[in-house]
Amino acid sequence: MTEDPAAVVDALVATLGTLELGSHGVVSKLVEKPAPGVHRLMDRVHVRDGVGFTGDHAKKSWWKGEVIPGREVTGISAEVAGVLGFEPTAVGDNVVFAGLDLQSLKPGARLRLGDEVVLIRSQANHRPCALFRERTSDVAFQIAMDHNHRGALFVVEEGGLLSVGDRAVVEEPNYGSGD
Repeated sequence: MTEDPAAVVDALVATLGTLELGSHGVVSKLVEKPAPGVHRLMDRVHVRDGVGFTGDHAKKSWWKGEVIPGREVTGISAEVAGVLGFEPTAVGDNVVFAGLDLQSLKPGARLRLGDEVVLIRSQANHRPCALFRERTSDVAFQIAMDHNHRGALFVVEEGGLLSVGDRAVVEEPNYGSGD
């Protein structure tokens, strides 16, 4: 007997609600995208204002022939990916965060990574696409779409070197459920 898909989604969403994520975390993985569909794990990357990861291909901020504003750096939660059953590097986000609640970051939130890099949470939502569904599952896609668990898009305010293990700290109050 197969499980009811709605019950599976409800159970996973309930589990996501129990995750202990906050305004402090750590960079657990870094992914450069030197060509479309190519994801390269890195220990350290250079992040540049107005660009994002310098090792990413030139069209990484494009989708269906148009530039997506505010998509210089993409981020995803290791814990969310774990609950939804996929390897977080599979989807191609630049930064995999551990312990950081990306869902609570509001547009304009300032995020310091390590000693040099500062990112600003984009006005654009990080919506799941067909590639996300292909690389994860229908259930992960549905939860990401319906419950805002895809991750976050960022612009670079201050560039510099970024390493696996660097701390990630929300510096501005655009965080949490309050207005």
